[in-house]
Amino acid sequence: MNEPAAHPKKSHKVSKKKSWPRIHTQTLPSGQHSFWIDVRLKQDNGESVRYFKRFATLADAEEDAARLRDQRSREGKAAFDVPLSIRREAAKCIEKLKAYPGATLAEAVNYYVERKLRFNTAPPVGIAAEQIVAELTGRRGKRTVDNLRWYWTRFAKDFGARSFSDIEPDEITAWLDRTATHPETRHNYRRAIVRLFNIAVSKKWCQENTAAQSRQDDRLPPTPEVFTVEELARVLAHSDKHSLTPYIVLGTFAGIRVSELCRLDWQKVDLQERTVIVEAATTKTKTRRVVTLTDTAAAWLAPYVRKSGAVVDVVNLREKLHKLREAAKITRWTKNIMRHSFGSYALAEWQDVARVSYQMGNSPQVCKRHYEQVVKKSAAARFWALRPDTAGGKIIPMQTAANE
Repeated sequence: MNEPAAHPKKSHKVSKKKSWPRIHTQTLPSGQHSFWIDVRLKQDNGESVRYFKRFATLADAEEDAARLRDQRSREGKAAFDVPLSIRREAAKCIEKLKAYPGATLAEAVNYYVERKLRFNTAPPVGIAAEQIVAELTGRRGKRTVDNLRWYWTRFAKDFGARSFSDIEPDEITAWLDRTATHPETRHNYRRAIVRLFNIAVSKKWCQENTAAQSRQDDRLPPTPEVFTVEELARVLAHSDKHSLTPYIVLGTFAGIRVSELCRLDWQKVDLQERTVIVEAATTKTKTRRVVTLTDTAAAWLAPYVRKSGAVVDVVNLREKLHKLREAAKITRWTKNIMRHSFGSYALAEWQDVARVSYQMGNSPQVCKRHYEQVVKKSAAARFWALRPDTAGGKIIPMQTAANE
């Protein structure tokens, strides 16, 4: 009896009951069958990717094929379930995105949701500024809080009803340009607004600090006003009559801020160690620093140092300064003139930006930007040589002074 002919080993197609996706099969040398699906699937972004999967049995392959058919059917139906108006709107958006190769509608939507919509519950700028001022009151110095309130209130007049996430850098730049024409004023405004947005970011009221992206004023800062050596000599000659010598000396020869001087206690002044400790609670930056007293500052302070008590009597301080200015015949006494004098003369004499910036509690960049080459080295030598003449009550310029 003849045996039936053996079937040839070949690859064949399974029944086309369902034409998609095609199920491929192959008879392996071992006699077993291998099944697989090899198709391309369309992604949400319009691109297609290859889908390839092998199966041990035909039943498994048909089950996966049915799943893929069902998925395509549902996605197709969902596309037609979208209202025509929305499909037309999506088409317009896609048309706009063609100008930006690689950009997708999903990316555009996600960006808007992340940067704008998710901050819809955040308070508007005006209310937020008032809230932050209330939180800072008591935690920061009164002068700092008052300054921030001033800048933020001015900003809120134009942007108070808007959300932080809705304000663009170009808008802030334009506002700064028309609000503050003087470079220093504009810088102060911008710094305050950047701080407001920083707090807003930390409170999750916006995604990023757009104020920090606004244009900085690239004009050179104005040259700081400083005392001439002759002017300072006249001020020191009359300062004792108005009980202001420690105030003038620590501000001009040590670079301590006025706000720090007004809260300084004699307990923090050590004439033997030649140091003044400025506690973090009294500083503008909330950072403790130890100021080194030069021979000049120590010579002037020696007759006034006490164990404790306020270094500066703030009662009627403004009136006393006005009288001192008249007595010394000073025609100009700008804000921070004492501190600017210290920075300018110290940098000219010491030629050490790091040392001067630490003494002042500033960054080296700020110190170099504001005080470099403001006064001549010869003037600095005369500045640091000023000494009191205890015998005659006059001021004498010492030509040599150690450790200056």
